[in-house]
Amino acid sequence: MMEQAKVQFTSRLLLTSCIENKDELEEKFERCYLVLQNLSTGLSEKDIHDNLSNAVCKDKTHEEVCLGFLMAILTEPQDASKHYRDLTLVNRDGLTVILAHLNQMVLEKYLRLNDLAKSQLLWLLREMIRTSVTNVDNLCLSLLRHAAGGDISQRNIFLIDALLDIFQENRSWLDKFPFLVASVIYTYLRLIEDHSASHLTNLRQKEITFIVSLIRERITDCLVIGRDLVRLLQNVARIPEFETLWKDLLLNPKSLNPNFTGILQLLQTRTSRRFLQSRLTPDMERKLVFLTSTVRFGNHKRYQEWFQRQYLATPESQTLRCDLIRFIVGVIHPTNELLCSDIIPRWAVIGWLFTTCTLPVAASNAKLALFYDWLFFEPDKDNIMNIEPAILVMHNSMRSHPAVTATLLDFLCRIIPNFYPTLEDKVKSGIFSSLRQILEKRVLPSLYPLFDSPKLDRELRTKIRETFKEFCLPPNADIVIFSMR
Repeated sequence: MMEQAKVQFTSRLLLTSCIENKDELEEKFERCYLVLQNLSTGLSEKDIHDNLSNAVCKDKTHEEVCLGFLMAILTEPQDASKHYRDLTLVNRDGLTVILAHLNQMVLEKYLRLNDLAKSQLLWLLREMIRTSVTNVDNLCLSLLRHAAGGDISQRNIFLIDALLDIFQENRSWLDKFPFLVASVIYTYLRLIEDHSASHLTNLRQKEITFIVSLIRERITDCLVIGRDLVRLLQNVARIPEFETLWKDLLLNPKSLNPNFTGILQLLQTRTSRRFLQSRLTPDMERKLVFLTSTVRFGNHKRYQEWFQRQYLATPESQTLRCDLIRFIVGVIHPTNELLCSDIIPRWAVIGWLFTTCTLPVAASNAKLALFYDWLFFEPDKDNIMNIEPAILVMHNSMRSHPAVTATLLDFLCRIIPNFYPTLEDKVKSGIFSSLRQILEKRVLPSLYPLFDSPKLDRELRTKIRETFKEFCLPPNADIVIFSMR
């Protein structure tokens, strides 16, 4: 039986400072907790059950009782099992109200939850999976978003490890949710890259073993991920278990599934926004969306500096640049009104992210992230907004940062023969289709000023002319040639 509530002057759920007002969601939980206590204090178990059963017949009281139990579970670990049992006995909506508030709390407040509340949240997730609560897979997706890339802090590693254990322990349950399977694969495939430090060896091996087995056994669930699955697999290709997997993907794809035809099947599928979005925490997403929808060009530097201090200041955060670039390219698609305004454009944010890459491998991966949709671009299946940022970064950097333009153009030339030699013709076709679409949609009126700029060195200009001959004619050159005949 619950103890009489005491007046609380400090938060029981959240990490707060003395200058912060009490959080509205927590205040609601506390009110519901008091309602629950008023219905149960001083009564026998039977009377409590009868009291609660009568109370939950009213919709408002039903929600209050359920949320009261939720607050008790999150703050009273010693009685959590009893609280969960009682909750399932009196609940009348399949825990729908609980899941709705948990999702809200995870997406909006997770970073502010104290360690006890985080531990209890994961305990509750386990219990809801064990008791087959409907839609708990959506709560898993929300929590996976907080398993952040480019972050090996103790709190982040705790969540990554705990979620991995939950998915391993409940593998038969996980297999019932194809999109969750794909999301787990996409998330941990990305995180493995970050976990190379010696103190993370055990976690990394656990991740490798689980993800390789998931891909091998559930390759059809992976197909929905599309081309970014291949990009992430490339980053871990030298790990022995993934090296073996790569051989099967390239040389014997039908050994994984009779309907899987090979890597090209993935590369020709544009990755859904949901996967690209999933690799940013909700807080990162809010800040990037604010930057690209509200901040005026010229006022952007201080916002970028805040973002860099918070997310891009550690050595391991170098890998986060790719996640951010893929999100900007594939998810942030401004309206025509926004494109015509003085709000900072996507290309400028991406250009800034390039300047924060201090490691050659991070810079190379960032370039691939920017151009990735070009490689297998098909106008009828892909989106011009996914290829527009790269051409505008090159075009607009030429004046003040010609070295950025030069390194991107050099990368574009080299990627055709080097991405995957067997598919060189496909890659060339995709990049040429991208350039034609850029001209057709008038993103740029001509590529000649970019490809033949005097600010590029002679060797690079020669390479560009050899690679992109049809795009290197000066404007009206075809008219001049015709008139000379």
